[in-house]
Amino acid sequence: MRLISALLFASSAVLALSASAQTRIYCCDAADGRKVCGDYLPTECQNRAHEERDNRGFVSKLVEAPLTPEQEARRDAEMAKKEEMAKKVAEERRRTLALLSTYSSEKDINTARDRALAELNTHKEQAQQRLDEANKKKAKLEGDKEFYKGKPLPNSVTADIRDNEKEIKAQQATVAAKLQEMEEVRARFADEKKRYLELTGKGPAGAAPVAAQ
Repeated sequence: MRLISALLFASSAVLALSASAQTRIYCCDAADGRKVCGDYLPTECQNRAHEERDNRGFVSKLVEAPLTPEQEARRDAEMAKKEEMAKKVAEERRRTLALLSTYSSEKDINTARDRALAELNTHKEQAQQRLDEANKKKAKLEGDKEFYKGKPLPNSVTADIRDNEKEIKAQQATVAAKLQEMEEVRARFADEKKRYLELTGKGPAGAAPVAAQ
């Protein structure tokens, strides 16, 4: 019996100590400035920053107040801005690595630019040739229209005129597009050359070194 009593006493003591160790006190500064505490979160502390204290009175946890809709919007905007900045940094790094792995000299950049321009120029000249042929056909069709002046045009001539007009517009658009692409290629390679020289510290090809002061 004495053993059982001792065990029961020990168990009660452990439970009491455990309950005491788990005691939490919640405190906050209420809206009116009062310090409010309780063994459960007081009503005055709802949606406010508060602290949790252990049974010895030490702060064990700080809980921040929930964000207002305006604060959430501001936080989300800041996070989006940081993410966008991180993407830009990553993209800049990717471009830098791609540039340095693609070209080993300024000459390589010039060669790639000239090759791209030559290909575009070939396509432009082909379109220009088709445009010249369409304009020649247009002159012939103008003669046919003159021949039938004052008379209904045959359906075949009307169809030829319509197709000729479409061909001229299409080839004019192609020539203009290729010229625009060539300008974009020149600008892109100029930018890549500038960045390459900045990254490598090399001067333009054929440039004389700057004399030391």
